[in-house]
Amino acid sequence: MRGRKMFWILPLLEHLIYLLSSFLILPSSSILCVLFSFQPSAEPGSFAAIRRVNGGGTPDRTIKVFPRFVGFSYSKDQKKKFQPQMIDLEGPYRLLYCSSKGDKEGVTQEIEKGVSPNLADYDKRTALHLASCEGCTEIVDLLLQKGADVNSIDRWGRSPLSDARSFGHEEICKVLEEHGGTDPVGLDSQNPCYVIDHDEVDMDDKTLIGEGAFGAVYLVKWRGTEVAAKTIRSSVASNPKAKGTFLKELALWQGLRHPNIVQFLGVVKSSDRLIFLTEYLRNGSLYDILKKKGRLDPLTAVAYALDIARGMNYLHQHKPHAIIHRDLTPRNVLQDESGRLKVTDFGLSKIAQEKEFCSFKMTGGTGSYRYMAPEVYRRESYGKSVDVFSFALIVHEMFQGGPSNRAESPEAVADRRAYEDSRPSLSSHVYPDEIKLLLRECWHGEPESRPSFEKIITELELIQEKLQKKAVGTCCSCCIQ
Repeated sequence: MRGRKMFWILPLLEHLIYLLSSFLILPSSSILCVLFSFQPSAEPGSFAAIRRVNGGGTPDRTIKVFPRFVGFSYSKDQKKKFQPQMIDLEGPYRLLYCSSKGDKEGVTQEIEKGVSPNLADYDKRTALHLASCEGCTEIVDLLLQKGADVNSIDRWGRSPLSDARSFGHEEICKVLEEHGGTDPVGLDSQNPCYVIDHDEVDMDDKTLIGEGAFGAVYLVKWRGTEVAAKTIRSSVASNPKAKGTFLKELALWQGLRHPNIVQFLGVVKSSDRLIFLTEYLRNGSLYDILKKKGRLDPLTAVAYALDIARGMNYLHQHKPHAIIHRDLTPRNVLQDESGRLKVTDFGLSKIAQEKEFCSFKMTGGTGSYRYMAPEVYRRESYGKSVDVFSFALIVHEMFQGGPSNRAESPEAVADRRAYEDSRPSLSSHVYPDEIKLLLRECWHGEPESRPSFEKIITELELIQEKLQKKAVGTCCSCCIQ
């Protein structure tokens, strides 16, 4: 009798949820899954969760857990649909709950009982999906050791790696990729606003303008405008890990907006290759400028240094996580038609969460040796100050007219800087005293002793003001004579 009364009020509950969902900030196509504990037959220990599913079909993370439940779905733009479902915490589904909560002991117990590590819920989401979504690195490691399918696909077509990327769990992404994990979610699903139709880009009439970390860079026309097309080599595109790095660069770049950062325009997806489009800066790179002009006058060098520092300060203060460039070189600094410098090429960048500043370890030769900080070369922990070190070497080149120790190989130079504390000479009279002091601080051997880009900007602005006054005074003296 009680059960019949409970089901009698079900339509009223459905309408109540519809009214409540009208006040939630959700897309019109979103589904609000609400789970109640009104079923009289529900066993103690069963659990439920409220979950949002966004318009693109990406499952949001678990919000709240109840002791027992029956669930149904209601969508504003489709007919109501009732889907009762029971999950018993004392049964095999306890594996999913423990995985989502990071309960290593619970996961181990369930697997030892014989529960399959590939057990999935109604949405075909496995324990590995849940652990990847919630950032439970230990559970991900454990499940993979126990034979979990690294590329299991849920009802939204997402793999565990798709979830880890969506929620920014970089360490888990790395673990999944090392075990052969792939991300089947298409570019148009991840970033629909930035996907460009291949027919809109004239790739037949292209001009090679450079080589990037993953492939060639061409000058092409898109919607009548000249843009730079950065391609990814087919050999890289066929490598899931390398392709993942390329997609991470896309996700990183698309949200950046600053006068001293090269503007990302979109990504072109074709059947055989992936292509970035960015604004085209016809004046070339700082490397090209120094190669052509040699030593820059102090005012120009300081102005250029300010452009780079402002762009880098924007990256380092990026929210919610700072961005470490890791490959700041003269080739990765471009000049627009107005003479302003812009930082580009984030192919080796790392989204650095605060906890990672002191824990991330190099696994390979990331970055260019000639501009590499000592701690990076030594494969030690590092943080944002590696970019400050590279910046100092670039500023030195602007005053000097090129890199020091040109006869040595870049790796030999990096080795001496890392193990002999070698630094470029500042004996020339072309360096203002304030610049000498700033450079020594920026390429200091102790990373924590290097200034932030915010402080560097303040120092450079004072130096610029002093140089401008000196230039005006010199000009006036000449006029008087």
